[in-house]
Amino acid sequence: MKTKREIEIVGAGPASLVAAINLANAGCRVTVYEEKPDVGHRFHGDFQGLENWSSKEEVTDFLERLGINNKLYKKFICQPYNEISVYDANLTKTVLSSKRAFFYLVQRGDNPDSLDSVLLKIAREAGARIVFNKRVDKLNNLEKGGIIGVGPRAADVIAKGVLFKTTMEDTAAVILDDRLAPKGYAYLLVYNGRATMATCMFREFKQERECFERTVEAFRRVLPSLDMLDEREFGGYGNYFFDKPVYENGKYYIGEAAGLQDCLWGFGMRYAMLSGYFAADCFIDGRDYAALLKSELLPIQRVSLANRFIFERLGNKGYGSFLRWLTKGDVIDKIERQYNPSFLKTLVYPLARWRYKSRLVNKGCHGEGCACVWCRCRKEVC
Repeated sequence: MKTKREIEIVGAGPASLVAAINLANAGCRVTVYEEKPDVGHRFHGDFQGLENWSSKEEVTDFLERLGINNKLYKKFICQPYNEISVYDANLTKTVLSSKRAFFYLVQRGDNPDSLDSVLLKIAREAGARIVFNKRVDKLNNLEKGGIIGVGPRAADVIAKGVLFKTTMEDTAAVILDDRLAPKGYAYLLVYNGRATMATCMFREFKQERECFERTVEAFRRVLPSLDMLDEREFGGYGNYFFDKPVYENGKYYIGEAAGLQDCLWGFGMRYAMLSGYFAADCFIDGRDYAALLKSELLPIQRVSLANRFIFERLGNKGYGSFLRWLTKGDVIDKIERQYNPSFLKTLVYPLARWRYKSRLVNKGCHGEGCACVWCRCRKEVC
């Protein structure tokens, strides 16, 4: 009788769980180690968007391809939003709408209907073993190789927000104003009587409290009917970097452990889950992981860095012009084109790399021979 291949995974985020699902379904013996007592420990039940604009592949089809079948993924919130109200720094409103969803709203955390909890359930049903409260902090813990999906190690973007109940109808609203969200955006997502409001900041992190308070005030101004009940504040952060090895000594780095993140908006879930799927595929079929990322993910990420460079040049005076340009034509097609390589983005990318050189470094110890590679140098953000 053929012995099943044993594969260990560090971290239980979406990237790791997608890898575990596909490996277990292929007959591998999979063990996932998570240092926290449950999945989704970085999150608080907040709503996020699983973007639908960087590819023509619909989120629902994407999830099917990753092994999250139609019957199961409907058990977690996965709500399409085809309309977004966007306000510039003068609070002038622009409504963006599309026949195709801009994004699918999901919930993060350990709630029963969260993305994290349902991926955990699917992984367990496939046969993966999940070990919580287990910290893997020595290099020889994975001496036979495995998958590393430990999440971000530093803050290149932070979110400061509030969760609350509301009587408002389902809504997606964004404000582009550097006084609220320096070089980022403030957002409000409402679904089924629950809401998430936050400022997503790429600069001036020490001003998070002031920016958060301005964000709440601004949304109250543009949405007079906004009511906020049972408020709970939260925070979060993300990290992106380039040129670290994604495969070393039998170990595959996935998600934010590999620096995979949308440098423009911070919508990295699609990147993360796809990298987990690719890592599993490499174990199953012997494909080249680095080559897959170079072909499928890294070009999009590089374009997103060029997009960040261009977006930061706009400032408050340019955001309105950007919105007016978006409304001339098919909005989602325009956004998709901005995420695909082009002559302009090829020219801008080297300049963007130079501009963000100090930020495009993994601030954790992502390197062989370091005893703190799994978590020792990870900094918590207040």
